[in-house]
Amino acid sequence: MFLGRIACCVTISISVGVLAGCGTGVPGLDPNVEVVEVVDRKNPEPVDDGLTGDKLEDKKTTFDPALVDRRPLEGWLVNQSEAVIELDVPIVQPDYEADLLVLHPSYKAALAAAQGRNPLPSVNLLDGKAKQFDDGLYAAIDLAYFQGVTDKLQSHQKLVQRLLEKVGPDSPAAPYLAAGLTLGGQETPSADKDTRDRWIKQFNNNPALAKPISFYTWNDPLKKCWAFMRFFQQDLDPQSPEATALVAALADDSALKADYEHAAQFFGNLTNPLNRLSLADLVGVDLSSEQGVKDLQKSKGINQPGVAFFPPSTSRETELFNKLFPLGVPEGANLMKELVQAIRSGKVDLTPRENSGWYDHQVYALQTMLLPEVGEEHNKLLLTKPYKKRMLEAFAALITKRRETHARQLDTAAPKSAAPPQELEEVKPRLRVEPCPSYYVRTARSYAFLQNFLTGTLGEETLKTIHGLRQAGEQQADLAAELAAQRDRFYGLYLISCEDIGHKPALKEGEVADEEACYKAAEDWLAKLADEPDLGEDTRVAVPIYIDPIQKTMRLWVTLGVRLTKLEARFVRTPRLKPAEGEGEWKEVEGWKLHPASHLIAVDEFAEVEVPTLSPPNREELRRLCDQHKTKEKIVEALGTGKW
Repeated sequence: MFLGRIACCVTISISVGVLAGCGTGVPGLDPNVEVVEVVDRKNPEPVDDGLTGDKLEDKKTTFDPALVDRRPLEGWLVNQSEAVIELDVPIVQPDYEADLLVLHPSYKAALAAAQGRNPLPSVNLLDGKAKQFDDGLYAAIDLAYFQGVTDKLQSHQKLVQRLLEKVGPDSPAAPYLAAGLTLGGQETPSADKDTRDRWIKQFNNNPALAKPISFYTWNDPLKKCWAFMRFFQQDLDPQSPEATALVAALADDSALKADYEHAAQFFGNLTNPLNRLSLADLVGVDLSSEQGVKDLQKSKGINQPGVAFFPPSTSRETELFNKLFPLGVPEGANLMKELVQAIRSGKVDLTPRENSGWYDHQVYALQTMLLPEVGEEHNKLLLTKPYKKRMLEAFAALITKRRETHARQLDTAAPKSAAPPQELEEVKPRLRVEPCPSYYVRTARSYAFLQNFLTGTLGEETLKTIHGLRQAGEQQADLAAELAAQRDRFYGLYLISCEDIGHKPALKEGEVADEEACYKAAEDWLAKLADEPDLGEDTRVAVPIYIDPIQKTMRLWVTLGVRLTKLEARFVRTPRLKPAEGEGEWKEVEGWKLHPASHLIAVDEFAEVEVPTLSPPNREELRRLCDQHKTKEKIVEALGTGKW
């Protein structure tokens, strides 16, 4: 998927006067030969992708004299309440804009390449900050629960050890539990060592399950956390000896059962609702009745059979693909295209459900990239077809990065009167961020949801003892402070974006304690954007979305790098002005004064690739391959070999 707005250029040599006896007729040698360069730039052939540009007559805006931009413009107050801004992605001219096709490993590198050309923070770039925080938070929470926090949080390992003690060494569940503990770094003997080792070998022989990806390659404890949790995410037959023994043990110990339920359900909120039955769900159920188990699954809204110790989480895309491709992905099918079409048609609704977790809230923030008409700002922005295509690509890249974070858990002033200011010669949109207010506010709300969940579950004092992780080590700020700052930053970006386009914020009453503080925090952060360390992190990731163990193939969603593209914003319905000092009436800006604002924005290059292996590339392998092959076409071709 690429913003296919690239012109083609042709140079033609024409012989215009070869006279008898006057030379060879070779350009550059014969003075009678004139070389004429004709640059023929043609737009790509139109593609029927269902995208159409907006029409100005469909935009309903009204003038609100109170909605004034806080930034005077050379002595004039600006009121954009009635204005409409058009957003377009101009065609790329490869003969003199080849630098816009270069793939960079990070947003910081892309920004550096855009210096002096009016760079604008894109949705992708701003989400890049969120991605680094999200990875660090999830890594810290997963590791804290895996290892435990003294006197505050019982580790998952300790929970499994308690169950092992409960069932006893001769239980059929003992080798299974011992295998998981051993994979997690605690060598645990078993009376039936052969069965324990068989569990371990079976797990390690499935790279789609066992190979750490995402941030789980940062250090050894995270690798062990991945192995431990992924092992216990495997399906068990509800009637198997292991499941039967574990259900009986939980039924016999109410305290153990309560602790287990709390641990299993935690990820139903941190990521998304669980899509397998847990062992606790089977307590009191006649396990010999297959229909009884199926009825239980249906009553809980679970559409996948089996039971798991730590069940994985569902997602809208997983549910869709399971329905569309129960027999495997047909040749030529594009999963991202299927998801986009399903969302745009209403077949898939991204609105968080009552039991949705953080992941659903994160993905909901992306909805208006595909359905701009449902965004609160839709009357203020006139989007061209190329810009809608740009936002479709942003959706593909950002949902890929969200999935990669959850890869382990997801189933795949009154002044004195003054002289009037000098007349303005030009007025153009003054964007500080790419205008996607709905994305910013929904992302802020997803962090508010996460903060409420973690505070209510773990307690604020526990969060203050945990620090977010990066590959280089712990963050200085604790998770409680960092999460609050991230939430407020995106509320501030929302308020800034609303002001940029003259849109009245639509926050719920009491939703934000101090709007001005959020605005200022975001403004200060944007001012130092070039120094933001998280934006210097390598952004290239791959995440499996569909696994076919029969064909031994896997579909990957991949972000291949960051490149620059042009963004152009212009008023197509005029704003109004009045003097910032003294009295005056709001007056529409004359049309001849309206000029476009041109920016460069950093965007992700996305690809969907089928690979002939069940072993997905981790971050290091993918990035090494990208560095080696450079271009999208060559990287995709290399990925298709399945060799990292």
